[in-house]
Formats: sequence, structure tokens, C-alpha cells
Amino acid sequence: MTQTKQIQKTVVITGGSSGIGLETARLILTDPEFRVVLIGRDGDRLAEAVKSLGADESKVFTLQADLSDPKQLKKATDKIVSSQKNLYGLINNAGIYPFGGVTTTTEESWDQTMDLNLKAPFLLIQELAPHLARNPSGGRIINVSSTAGILPNHFALAYSVSKSALIHLTKTLAKELGKDNITVNCVCPGIVKTPIHESYHATETELEEFYARRGAAFPLGRVGESKDIAGSIRFLLGEDAAWITGSVSVIDGGRLLL
Repeated sequence: MTQTKQIQKTVVITGGSSGIGLETARLILTDPEFRVVLIGRDGDRLAEAVKSLGADESKVFTLQADLSDPKQLKKATDKIVSSQKNLYGLINNAGIYPFGGVTTTTEESWDQTMDLNLKAPFLLIQELAPHLARNPSGGRIINVSSTAGILPNHFALAYSVSKSALIHLTKTLAKELGKDNITVNCVCPGIVKTPIHESYHATETELEEFYARRGAAFPLGRVGESKDIAGSIRFLLGEDAAWITGSVSVIDGGRLLL
């Protein structure tokens, strides 16, 4: 008796070459139902990410693109639409974290932050939502915001504002896209061990001291790991979350309680 090969659900992950994006891909790929498209700016890093996943090459597709550039973003989405079948999920994870308050944030820094943290998710959803709507299982969109989008960091003005707006984008689109059987949800990580923090510390020792110092003050006594966030994202992709939309999940080790 011939068995029909199941068409895998395709999930697009931005910022997929490291941190939360890569760990989410690793978790998703433990389920044979899924394949992933990883988008990142650094081609070498993407290649290393694929190698670290150890997955069959038919289950991992990569695209090198700077999503803060609308032209590169459009080229990437066109490639996804033309080459991928059964588009099911979009995880907007790519982002930057510049320091600066109102007197020190430059216009250039503000624009760069908004372009990647907010405009790129909007454009990706705009381009891919019609294709997600065609999935017989419904579509899933998950935006990775931050606790800074709820309780702003005064030393990271542009970042905090962009992540707050991403939460509101999530809720607005949950209302709009529900008719198309697309759920739109948001996760808000606290401090997580990802490459976004590495550039702000001169040495590995300084970085670990930062994590230890901040984590010791949290109710759960540590900062997060990428896998702490990946599990919640994976849940929101699944059938058990089919009736959840417009939600904002705080995953922060209790940080916002302080």
C-alpha cells in the first residue's frame, strides 16, 4: 500500500541564525511536521546555524537579507512565496537594541531601530499573510517583543518604543486577521542570553558577570536561556493554541514583578 507523503508546514523565522530564533528552529525541527526558513543578515552565520541544527537539508532553507531594507525584504518574501509550499507560520524575531535616551538617541539610530524592530514585521506580515490564510490548518504569526515594551528602559528609548508598538501591532492584526483563521500573538522575553548583549561587553567575563548580577535579582534567580522562550513560541505554533490570539506572553523569570 503506497503512503502519501505528508506536506510539511513551513515556518519562517527572522533572526534565525542565533539566539531565540535558532533555538526555536531547533525545537520546531524535532517535529517531522515542520520545516523552517531561517532569515539572517550574515551568510556565514546562517551556514553555521544550519550545521548546528544537524537537520536534513530538505527541512532547512536559508535566506540572507537585511530586513531593515524594504527592497531586500521584498526580495526575500518573493523567494519564500515562490519556493516554499504550505506556508504556516511567521516568527518575527530579528531586532536590534541600541542604547540611548531622548538626548542621546540620534535620528539615524531611531530610524534603524524602527525599520528592523517594527517596520520589518509589518511588511513581512503584509506580504505573507495572504499565503498563511491559504493554509488549511490556519496560519500562525508570533512577534517577539520584550518586557521593555511593557516597562520601558529609559536607557534604550528607541528599542522600548519599537517593542511597545510591536505589541499593539500584534493586537491590532489579531483582530484583523482572525477572519482568515490566522492567529497573531506576542511573546515578551526579559533578559535572555543571546548575542544581542555580547556587543555591549568587552569580555566574556564581563558578560557573565552582567548575567549573574541581573539574574540574582529576579524571583527565579537567573536570566533566561533561549530555550525558555522557544518553548512558548513552539506552543503558540501548535494546535493546542488554535484559539489563542492577541495574547501577550511575558517570559521573564519574574522581572516585571520587581
